[in-house]
Amino acid sequence: MKVFRSLRQTPARATSTASACTFLACAVFTCAVVTYTAFAGHGRTTEGSSLQNGGLQNDPQLEATFTRTVIPVGHRPGPLAIADVNHDGHPDIIVANMDDRTVTVLLGDGNGNFTPSPGSPFACGENPNDIAIGDMNGDGNPDLIIANTQTPYITILLGDGKGGFAPAPHSPFATASRPHVHGVAVGDFMGDGKLSVVTDSWGNDSIILLPGDGHGSLLTPGKSFDADIHSDQGVRAADFNGDGKLDIVMTNQAKGAVGLMLGDGKGGFTRAPHSPFPAVQVAFAFTVGDVDGDGIPDVAMMPYDRDLTDPSQLGVVILLGDGKAGFTKMRGSPFSLEGCAGPDRVAIGDVTGDGVPDFVVSCAQNARMMVFEGSRNGTFKRATIPVKTGWSGLAIGDVRGDGKKEIVISNGELDEAPKGQRGTITIFSRK
Repeated sequence: MKVFRSLRQTPARATSTASACTFLACAVFTCAVVTYTAFAGHGRTTEGSSLQNGGLQNDPQLEATFTRTVIPVGHRPGPLAIADVNHDGHPDIIVANMDDRTVTVLLGDGNGNFTPSPGSPFACGENPNDIAIGDMNGDGNPDLIIANTQTPYITILLGDGKGGFAPAPHSPFATASRPHVHGVAVGDFMGDGKLSVVTDSWGNDSIILLPGDGHGSLLTPGKSFDADIHSDQGVRAADFNGDGKLDIVMTNQAKGAVGLMLGDGKGGFTRAPHSPFPAVQVAFAFTVGDVDGDGIPDVAMMPYDRDLTDPSQLGVVILLGDGKAGFTKMRGSPFSLEGCAGPDRVAIGDVTGDGVPDFVVSCAQNARMMVFEGSRNGTFKRATIPVKTGWSGLAIGDVRGDGKKEIVISNGELDEAPKGQRGTITIFSRK
């Protein structure tokens, strides 16, 4: 059984969550991206840090330290996943094209060159809103597990180990999700050596476990568990209590909180003590990562700004995991998102190359991203960088295969933009 650790973030308001689970104890296949096309004429946007942010400062120099790479993909690019899908040791990138109902697979050669895999793009069903990667049929090749939002379906595309993908037998798989699926988490939740899938059903405040049969199919209808979930931002898996078994984390917009379900490794889930954990008003997009560098998974989340009634809540809240199924708010939370219209995706990783975790936020409605540069004393500096966004996708990973992490963002469309334009992704690499 292999889970291929993907580094991913997903798109769309009313659609899924995104974030990579970086805490699975499994084989890891990372990423590479290339193709050089520099953007010209972009200026910097800076704001004063008027909210109480624990020493947050603007960094006017950070944007100049990145180079940009722009790669064409399909129409309305969304979720991203990064993994070595063709076993050449070089990271590749997978992009879901929402309007085309396809995924583009981009193969990296480890030398800064990048080409679509043979047969790419591959059909993947309506509204591909989240991508997970794992070996669903036990052949040692990474497969794609895709949440088709606005439908009850999950699509599985089986990899051939050369960068090609084809639908699994019986795919897509109908679920009992209400109102429909948004996100997917993949892991050996049953303890049987086979990968299973967990998806959200926030319409009835529950999650659904769909066991895998080890041959690429899911056993439906699966089993439902009451959970502290009430959000269209999906689910993520990580070990939050240190027992070696995967747990499930989610957000609850109604309670402004994060919910945690503890896995027993045998296909069962129960609410963690003290779940849900207070976080931020109308808790919305979230991700899992190690923000404070202690090896324990943390959760970063943002509010859905349209429904905020308290402007001081417009920021990123970091809940630091204690390794015992508990969380505490990081000093300085919420970290100001002033000037970010439509905070959409958040990703965690060291993008400045100093060995200290950073985090990045995409702003869907005013074409920019915010980079929060971490320091060893626990404070952050913020830089605002213009880039085409829309409700799209965001990931942090080593996309060039050189040991340094880059920011990958899918360039979606602003709400008022003309539809039907071919999309791109942009990679920000540290100089």
